[in-house]
Order: sequence, then structure tokens, then C-alpha cells
Amino acid sequence: MNKLFVLFVFVSLSLNGYAQENNDAIQPKADEPMAQKLTLNEAIEIVNKSNPEVVAALKEIDVSEGRILQAGRLQNAELSVEANEIPAGFDFGETGELDLNFNQQLEFFGKRGTRIQSAEYLKKIAELNYERIKKLITSQIKKDYYCGLLSNQIVESIESNINLLNDFLAQVTDRYQAGTSSYLDVIRAKVEITRLKNELFDARKNYQQTVGQLKILLGRENGIEYELTDSLFYQFSDLNKDTVINFYSSQSNFLKISEIQFEQSKSFLSLAEKNSLPDFNLGIAFQNRQPLPGNGFDQFFGLNVGISLPMFYSSGVRGDIQEAEANLSISDIRLQYAKIRVAQSIRIAFNNLSFAEEQLKLFDTSLLKDVEDELRAGITAYQNGQIDLLNLFDIYRTYRATKVEYSRTIFNTLVALAELEVSAEVFE
Repeated sequence: MNKLFVLFVFVSLSLNGYAQENNDAIQPKADEPMAQKLTLNEAIEIVNKSNPEVVAALKEIDVSEGRILQAGRLQNAELSVEANEIPAGFDFGETGELDLNFNQQLEFFGKRGTRIQSAEYLKKIAELNYERIKKLITSQIKKDYYCGLLSNQIVESIESNINLLNDFLAQVTDRYQAGTSSYLDVIRAKVEITRLKNELFDARKNYQQTVGQLKILLGRENGIEYELTDSLFYQFSDLNKDTVINFYSSQSNFLKISEIQFEQSKSFLSLAEKNSLPDFNLGIAFQNRQPLPGNGFDQFFGLNVGISLPMFYSSGVRGDIQEAEANLSISDIRLQYAKIRVAQSIRIAFNNLSFAEEQLKLFDTSLLKDVEDELRAGITAYQNGQIDLLNLFDIYRTYRATKVEYSRTIFNTLVALAELEVSAEVFE
């Protein structure tokens, strides 16, 4: 009896700082390799360098830079040789006319610059999308990391309870053999141990799945096992809803992309209007002329200036302008809608965080203290013979469940905060 009493006191004291202390990962067996320690900040640093989505988004910036170069491309010049009045015997030395021509098409001033501007908008969009993807992946890595911490705490809690039950089973078995307890108590203890072992299996499975998902986000599947070294801890802060909405709206890459897409539509409209203006063609030629057969060649210089006539295709030009104007209106509509969606998404995420904080404060202010008082009272009652061992164990189970729910509430609050941080980025 004294042994079990000491065990309960030890468990009560060791679990007092359950949610605030650092969480140790499941310890490897002697023949297993040591797990690599991994903090949340280290995970974020790794994911920003090796996550496939982040790396691909970074490469999109290179793609956009290539498109800027393409947008500034000049039309290919033409170099040609023209021979006329060739004798029937194909004696090119007796050719009557021999010309060396050079032609270059020139766009109307401003067209090339407008195309480059449109491509530069694409680069800005790619850069903002890169930052947006990093935010989203960072948020996901935080949630998976927190989930891993919670799963590990649940595993450790179940393992602790199984050890306690094994001691309880030994005590009950001794009492049964001494004739002071019924065999039903022995069966109850064995069933409870079996149930907890099933829970332990599911908890370990969930932990492994969470860490596996974490490794996928890290872009590393090299057989390394990770030990999550941070703790489930939440720092309360006094946040104002309007301030939060304004802050995250101003930091929204999604909103900035919508604004740049609106400016890009303006650029497309400007280019469509400029396409109604003519382009030019400039050509020069070095000409050889043979006034009379056999009297040699005279050299001349030729000049060719041409202009395109887009007015002959005015319906097509008007169609391009109408399409660009419509797309500009669509971009404006989407921009205004994006502002509404971002503000509403932030507001919902803020409300979720506020609710989670209220739940967490409820644990901090009353539930934890109440259940700890109940456990101490139960231990005292058992010591005084006022309750039996089974009732004391039920009290401890309630205590353990409360601690687990407390950790789950911290997890929910941390996840709500992570979702608030990307609430302005979650749209496509």
C-alpha cells in the first residue's frame, strides 16, 4: 500500500508541469540509431531551402526574368543577296543587277517598353508568390510540428499510465491471493492495461504519421528519425481585432498580387491601344548595276523606308482594345473582392484564436487547479482508508485526461495562431 501511495505522489509531482516542460521524443532502443534533434526554427529553416513547392516557386522568378528578356526582343533583321538579269548560262559574273540588302522592322515608340513593363509585373507576382508559398508551408510545418509534440505527449502519458497500472495489477493480484480482493479487480486491471496498450499503438502510429508528414514538407526522406525538442507553450498577447486585420491585410502577398494583376491589366490595355499605331521598316542596300554587258558594274546605295497600315485591320485592333478593357474591369472586380475575402478570412481566424485562448485560460484559471486538488484529496482519502485503490485510480485517470486535454487546448491555440498568420494568403 505504501509503495503505491509513493508512486501516486511521484506521478502527481512529475506531471505538475506537464504542458510547459520540454517534450522528449520516444526514446530509441539500444540497437536503434539516435534520433536527430529538431527545433521548430530549424524545421522552418530547412523547409525554406528544400521544400519542393518553395524551390519551384523560387524557380518561377527565374522564369519571369527570362520573360522580361523575351519581352524586350527586337524583330530579327534580314540580310539578303538579290541577283537579277542572270544570263541563261548562269554566269553570275555577267549578272546585270546584284544587290546586298539589309532590313530591320522597328516598332512604334513605346510598344517594346510596355511589353517589358508587363513582363516585369509578372516577375513581381512571382516574387510575391514565392513569399506567399513560404508563409503557407511555414504555417503547415508549424502545425505538423505542434501535432508531433502533442502526439508524443499523449504517448508518454499512456506509457506512464500503463506502468502505473502494472503496479496496480501486482498489488491487486497480491490482495487476491491473500483473499482480501476479488478476482474481478484483477480482470478489470488486465482489461484496462489492454485498452491502454491499444491506445498506445494508435498514439504511436499517429506520431509516426505526423513525423512522416513533417519529413515530406522538409523535402527530406533519408531514413533519419527526428526528435522534436520544442515544447507546447503559448504566450498570451493582447490583440485588437481591427489592428490585426489592418496588419495582416497590409502584409498579404495574395492582396499585393491582386493589385499588381490590376496594374498589369492596365499595361495590357495600353499595349492594345498602341498596337493601333503603325510599325516601321528600314532597309538599306548596296547595289551593283551593269549598264551595258561587258562594261563592268556601277555601285549605288539604296534606301527603303516602310510603314505598316493597321487601319486596314481596324476591327481586330478594336477587338484587342475591347478585350483589354474588359479584362481591366475584371481585374478591378477581383481586386475589390480579394480585399473583402482577406478581411473576412482574418476576422474568422482572429475569432478562432480568441475562442481557443478562452478555452486555454479556463484551464489555467480553474480546471488544472481543481483536478490537482482532487488528486491530492484522493491520495489523502486513500491513505486514511476512506476510498479504495480503484477509486483512487479513477481519480488519477481524470487527472491524466485533464492534462492531455490541456495539452490539446494549447495545441489548438498554437494552430489557431499559425492559421491567423496565413489567413490573408490562403486563396488561389
